[in-house]
Amino acid sequence: MNKLLTRGGVEFLAVFLGIALSFNVEEWREDAQIKNRLRSDYINIKKDLEKDLPYLKRISAEQQTANQSSLKMISMLNPDSSFNYDDFMMLNDSSTANNTFFGTQSSYDASVSSGRLTYFGNDELSNEIGKIYSHHYYRIHYNGELLDNTYFRELPILARGNLSFKTKIREENIKIIKSHRYITELQLKEEIQRIYVLRCDAGIDQIQKVIKMLEEKLS
Repeated sequence: MNKLLTRGGVEFLAVFLGIALSFNVEEWREDAQIKNRLRSDYINIKKDLEKDLPYLKRISAEQQTANQSSLKMISMLNPDSSFNYDDFMMLNDSSTANNTFFGTQSSYDASVSSGRLTYFGNDELSNEIGKIYSHHYYRIHYNGELLDNTYFRELPILARGNLSFKTKIREENIKIIKSHRYITELQLKEEIQRIYVLRCDAGIDQIQKVIKMLEEKLS
């Protein structure tokens, strides 16, 4: 009887260990698959960031140049400064940059929606990646929309091109330029440009930081 019980206990233990081992093997296999897919996510996110980085740098530089023109225009309208109409009109032509930035999020969104990015916990890398898309890209997009609206809102219109140098049109343009409305709109545009450049530069720093972290992780 004791032998039967002992034999039955051993068989039960063997079955239990077999089931437990199979669960562990399956869990290990699933974790290994997710790790491989997460590695692919890292590679794809890195590729997206490497494409976005030069694009964001170029847009930041363009807006910085436009902002410098706006600052010079404001300076020329200072009562203590000398006003040169021809120089002002040249600055006016370069005070607007057409492009704003919208980053690539497809690889990040796929990794987040699948749960892979945080499957093994919120480590430093996943947190820093999240900062790019949830913080920096969001702020750049939001401030970019403000800037676009500023560029295309209803402003006092200056006649441009060859017509702007005809005497009558020059006089009308100068009246507009010296008006309170024009000066306040110009100051608003300069401020939004400056803030947008700051947001872009902060995003550039974060992207460079994360690319370096991804390179170390993937190596």
